[in-house]
Amino acid sequence: MKRLLLLSLLVVVAVPVQAHAAAPCRNKIFNDWFADGKIASTYTHACYVDALHHIPTDANEYSSLREDITAAMRAGAQAAQGKVVPKEIGHGFTTQNVLAASRTQSRSSLSPHDPSPSSHGPTAAGRTANGAALASSSNGTPLPVLVLGGLALALVAAGAIGAGVKHSRSRRR
Repeated sequence: MKRLLLLSLLVVVAVPVQAHAAAPCRNKIFNDWFADGKIASTYTHACYVDALHHIPTDANEYSSLREDITAAMRAGAQAAQGKVVPKEIGHGFTTQNVLAASRTQSRSSLSPHDPSPSSHGPTAAGRTANGAALASSSNGTPLPVLVLGGLALALVAAGAIGAGVKHSRSRRR
């Protein structure tokens, strides 16, 4: 009985720790760029290289994301040498690349478990022509799944405790 209770407690404590894994660094770059078509922060060289290897197919074909990441990587290297670089790298959004970004977002949000390159894409689709934010999604585990998983574990633990109480009462008789 004590082992079962300890095991269920361990499972309840261990599952939320795994659910909060850090997002890949490339997603920070993608989110930065998809907000307004510009990269406004500086990232590590490895982060830029990772982002270049995981650019969604649509964004690679229909936007300047690859060129902007490459330019930001060069600017980061120049800033490390003490040279003056622009605060934002990128072309910003035009009507055409906003449509491409929204297509990329809708495909990656429809199939989050698809192993295609677009499923590793950004978590925000960008902005419309009037500046309104488009819907965003995450490549991590959805919150409702985490909540339902926690509820299921709580019910299993309650059932195990109930079974243990029933078993201990039957032994007393």
